[in-house]
Amino acid sequence: MPSVPNQGVALVDKVLVVVLPAELHPSVHVEVLQSHQNGFLSISTARRKLNLADSGRASSSGEEGDRLATSNASIAVIAFFRETTRIVAQLSQLNRSEFVHRALDEYRSVGRTAFLDQYGFAESRDYFVRHDGNLYDSKPLVAAAFGFAHPDLGPLKSADFSGGIDGAVRTLRRLGFEVVTRAQLQPPALGDEFPSRTAIQEAYGGQHIQGINRFPGDGVVNAFSDEEGPYADEPPSVSTEFSYRGEGLEGHQKLASPGNALLEQARLSSSAVRYWYRPEGGSFRFWCWVAVLGRAWVLGNDTKGVERQEIEWWFTSVPSPEPSSWGQEIRVRQREAVVPNDAETEPAALASASYVDLCNRVGPALPAVRRERPGGRDFQRSTTARRAVVLRSAGRCESPFCTGMPSQLSRSGEPILEVDHIKDLALGGDDHPGNMIALCPNCHAVKTRGKEATRLRKALAKTALALHEQFLRLSS
Repeated sequence: MPSVPNQGVALVDKVLVVVLPAELHPSVHVEVLQSHQNGFLSISTARRKLNLADSGRASSSGEEGDRLATSNASIAVIAFFRETTRIVAQLSQLNRSEFVHRALDEYRSVGRTAFLDQYGFAESRDYFVRHDGNLYDSKPLVAAAFGFAHPDLGPLKSADFSGGIDGAVRTLRRLGFEVVTRAQLQPPALGDEFPSRTAIQEAYGGQHIQGINRFPGDGVVNAFSDEEGPYADEPPSVSTEFSYRGEGLEGHQKLASPGNALLEQARLSSSAVRYWYRPEGGSFRFWCWVAVLGRAWVLGNDTKGVERQEIEWWFTSVPSPEPSSWGQEIRVRQREAVVPNDAETEPAALASASYVDLCNRVGPALPAVRRERPGGRDFQRSTTARRAVVLRSAGRCESPFCTGMPSQLSRSGEPILEVDHIKDLALGGDDHPGNMIALCPNCHAVKTRGKEATRLRKALAKTALALHEQFLRLSS
């Protein structure tokens, strides 16, 4: 019966098994899988092939099907690679840079198109060798160089090895060559615009599906939001906090999923995130830099309409990726953010936080913090306070004079409501649910521009305070 180690790398029946301790962050597992896109068996197929079980190890099934229980420690099986002895031997046997130089000479002699056609490769999307001021497709160079080094075996085929960090890139760097990516050579500039995610992928590499990712060779996290997409993201703002729903279209979202793990890392390290936004009918634009202020579990619906738990991230735009430019209040917010204890497997209690819970998180009623911005000043607004007011409203306009809500729902399936401060923040109003009210678009317009706006504001102030006190009593 084959034996599997507690961690590390081992050959089992000529199949390479890569295992890591289960307690390692799941994003590590995913990165390993993503960096070995070629030649791996699915975990379930490999388990059947090798019959992974012995006296100290028993395979599990169901949702835990990718894990093995051992007498010593729980381990996670990352990938099973086909033809491992051949692949590992090939890349390790390319140990002289002169063969890469011969491949470079041939590349220059015949040209890029002919070189790629000769060896059966497509154009590199992510990694390139920079040599003598020019860029060369990295993976085809390694394939050709191996053929020069071992003419009896011939050049490698694309399916024989990975072109990523643990394959061609590692080999080239080991031999002293500089390997770069598009994002390293020309990172996105604020305001850059592209017609689609595919166009962004062509410009910076990586993939075009995940809504939260990093470009190859670039340490900055990107968060993408599409107004016509399936997530209930708030539109971005340079003056107010806005919310962004986590990664995962079906079932309960998980903090351990790759994109959510990246945002959590950015939050904990106070690292800026690129925020890309596509308005309805428009293009994707690098809209602003954001800081991740915090997160909470909220209730939402997945793409099948099933109620589930989602992660609501709180973003605020910042003037640059340098935390020193953000202002003291943002760094304080990040340090003091109250986030759920995600050691719990079921965050349902957090997803249905009461009005009192949300108000307690907002804190006492105090004037909003004024902050400096390029071109002027504005006020820090609390996403949590807004959530409390929406919860209090139960999806209905809170104005006692409302003549009718819009019959249609928003794209996220929620009533169309606008949460407004009754006494403006610029006039000393509190950024607190007691000074906030949920209004339909018509009532909001009347409060702002109506002939009786002053009288209406006074009435709304009494209504909001009464509702606030009523819900505090009901929730206590």
